[in-house]
Amino acid sequence: MHQSVSSKLPEFLKQYEGKVNFMYLDVKGLVTIGIGNLIDPVNSALKLEFQKKGGGGAVSSAEIIAEWNVVKSRTDLMTKGSTGFGAITSLELTDKGITTMVNGHAKAIETYITTNATAMKYYSNFSNWPADAQMALLGIAWGVMPLPQFGWRKFPEACKNEDWDTASKECTISSAIASGRNEAHKLMFLNAAAVKSNGDPIGELSWPIRHGRTVSA
Repeated sequence: MHQSVSSKLPEFLKQYEGKVNFMYLDVKGLVTIGIGNLIDPVNSALKLEFQKKGGGGAVSSAEIIAEWNVVKSRTDLMTKGSTGFGAITSLELTDKGITTMVNGHAKAIETYITTNATAMKYYSNFSNWPADAQMALLGIAWGVMPLPQFGWRKFPEACKNEDWDTASKECTISSAIASGRNEAHKLMFLNAAAVKSNGDPIGELSWPIRHGRTVSA
């Protein structure tokens, strides 16, 4: 993915996913941290560099597992959102650790869509997309992989054909945090359409600004 995307992706996702440095349960009862990053099962948590809250030193795997199990068991706190878990947790990730985790997950999505037999039918040319199109797809895939088997039909075809105008109309997600996010994705695909029409550099990210179309489609 373009450097402009990886550097701005955490900022974009934070608007809709929030940023939480400690473990909590999401609406499905899955252990989560950072910017909507699932760490369920527990092995996912063991890959992260936790520290004691307030920068109190290194943390052992046993401590991470113990805290993960406590969080997993506290379904009674789910109605309070992530803030309900602040008082029962003693471990945290630094902001730098969260950024590293977000970019690692984004890279994993990129690898999947360009190597999985089904996904690559539609997204194999991802590395050559305009930056805004890349960020929009990552924003969508953060919650659900947009593939036909998951109910996505017109959108993958539009991406396959790099028809960004159509992608902007077919990129709607439905979730509790979709408000505003769908409009942002739409803007990004319209920006990508303008970049393609104008012949502008694909590595430059226009979001959150509207990229003007200077050449008729």
